Amino acid sequence: MTEGLFAAFGRTPARAGLFLDFDGVLADIAPEPDGARIREGVDDLLLELSRRLGRVAVISGRPVEYIDSMVPAEVDIVGLYGLEWRHSGVHHTLHEAEPYRAAVRELVADAMERFGAAVVEPKGLSLTIHYRSDESLAAPMRTWVAEQADRTGMEQRPAKRSFELHPPIKRDKGTALVELAEDLDPVAYLGDDLGDLPAFDGLDELAAHGVATIRVAVDSAEAPPILRSRADLVVVGPAGAEELLRQILTAAEAASD
Repeated sequence: MTEGLFAAFGRTPARAGLFLDFDGVLADIAPEPDGARIREGVDDLLLELSRRLGRVAVISGRPVEYIDSMVPAEVDIVGLYGLEWRHSGVHHTLHEAEPYRAAVRELVADAMERFGAAVVEPKGLSLTIHYRSDESLAAPMRTWVAEQADRTGMEQRPAKRSFELHPPIKRDKGTALVELAEDLDPVAYLGDDLGDLPAFDGLDELAAHGVATIRVAVDSAEAPPILRSRADLVVVGPAGAEELLRQILTAAEAASD
């Protein structure tokens, strides 16, 4: 572990906040949307970290339902970039997002008809369409997403080898992180994609108020260069993220001995 960056996690673990993306950080990237699973043993690692740190939370573009069974109830989950969340094992949905469910169902049906069900990921309040398995789909998908955003008022968001449509509500990983990090210091975030840049922005906001912050990029062949350039620390893949979590846990355990 980079001792200088994470020294405060060892000094004051009960005030520390640790926030993490799911895909590409806690789970290896899977070829199919429904294939991602948390790495073996990482759930237990998150549980131990949650017992020693002020807060541990997964902040993801996935629905809470998808991650729910893989992450201990003691660890908070923010799903769909803040449109829903799980706290103390209880699932909540942002009230303002509910009216968009019908529009999302229509978009999902249209996307499945055009591109096939295998590449469409319905999320209830949003949807993602993937071109990972067929790069030739990227251009028509990009056009379709832009057209639907103009037609419905839904918001386009960049993602890893995919396109996303969300309700036009100002919620992202950055707003979620800032809310969850209230009264915490230091605060760290681990991410691997463009959708994690708002979380880095959230850390910038906290840093402007004197909070010690750490931006960790989880690198891969698909990681955007801008994420690496903004990071304080780069680790390689979910295996590197797991090793970093183990080192943070060791520091926190030493502080409580």
